Amino acid sequence: MMRALRFGLAAALISASVFAQAAVDELPQMGRYMPLYPGSYANAYLWRDDRDAVFDAAGNEQASSTPSVAEPTSHPLTGVRAEMLWHFPMFETYGLPYFSGRTHFARAQLQYIDTRTEGGLASFAAAENSNDGDIDEADDLRGDGSGIGDLFLEYGAYLYGSDAPDWRERESTPLAVFWAFGFNLPMGVYDRDAPVSAGSNTGWLQAKLGLHAQPWRGSFIDAAIGQRGYLKNQDSAYGALAPRQQGDDFFWDISIAQRLLPGLYLSAFASGRDGDPNQYRNVRFAPNPPPDSEPENPGDPDKFPTPGSYQDQGTERTAIGLSVEYFLAQRWRLGLHFETPVSGRSGEFALPYTERTPAGCTVGATGCMTEPAETINADGQGAGRVYASSRLFFSLQWQFGLGDTYDCPGCTQ
Repeated sequence: MMRALRFGLAAALISASVFAQAAVDELPQMGRYMPLYPGSYANAYLWRDDRDAVFDAAGNEQASSTPSVAEPTSHPLTGVRAEMLWHFPMFETYGLPYFSGRTHFARAQLQYIDTRTEGGLASFAAAENSNDGDIDEADDLRGDGSGIGDLFLEYGAYLYGSDAPDWRERESTPLAVFWAFGFNLPMGVYDRDAPVSAGSNTGWLQAKLGLHAQPWRGSFIDAAIGQRGYLKNQDSAYGALAPRQQGDDFFWDISIAQRLLPGLYLSAFASGRDGDPNQYRNVRFAPNPPPDSEPENPGDPDKFPTPGSYQDQGTERTAIGLSVEYFLAQRWRLGLHFETPVSGRSGEFALPYTERTPAGCTVGATGCMTEPAETINADGQGAGRVYASSRLFFSLQWQFGLGDTYDCPGCTQ
């Protein structure tokens, strides 16, 4: 039984989650898809990402988060995540199809994110707010939306590898297959006037199918594929330069871990996602407007983004990484994880402008003349950004409350 517990502890730490606006994609770690011994597992994460580089729409790395602005921009982020994970049998003695013959798991994740904007976009916001430039009067630009993030909830079950009642005596799990369904509750801090926020202001759903294997002693191989779909953002951020409708994501991950010494494990992993085109609607401004968008004299024309719907070519990200994890004690584990992206693609789209004379006149009103103007290349903000910067994670896991979730006959430890 103690050996089964140790394997359970070796598997309990799981991914750093997704922030839909500035995605912190899943971080695969050792044995994360293994059926654990029923009980409660508490996880804490701390990570840092400079976010000072992105992949552009052609997949080239750019030394700025917003390449369309001459001055380099960055969005440095520090995040803290708390997670509760439960593994449990369900109605084991009742013989219910599906529910009684396997173990299940549930997860709740909540985080605090501290983020800010530095460089070109910060200068743009300061200039527009002080000079009352060509942006909409409803926009009061800011650099960050730090605070509590969204709440992510997930439920899953093992289709193979956790048959009841042998989970009580099983010392190892050579092979296991699971499915999981999760959803995001957009309860986090969200600022429509900031290019980055802790919350996403939109819900999303995901489904995942995964596999766990132990091909040789002290090894863990884990892999999963999944699909994530997003609801519309009814108040997209930063002048609607963030998507109103984020494209669905197909995602995957794979990792292999090996025990080096008693209590010490080394993992290598790869992960990726491929997103459908993002849709943008009625963009109000861009930080790289065409010339003469702000008139110098009364009666001169000005230029504004042509209202309408636009879409980019989708986003993509592939990353690799290493993890070192060590058991401080039987129920405590500390981890250090490094991840670096190897390829990606951000969302960019063609944004046409309209010229109107005189400046600020109401389109369609008598005396307000309009004609097409230049088209610029706009960088999608929020979910349209795919960062090319490396990330460093620290993790701490505590196992407690071993035993069955339900107090029913035959279900005692």
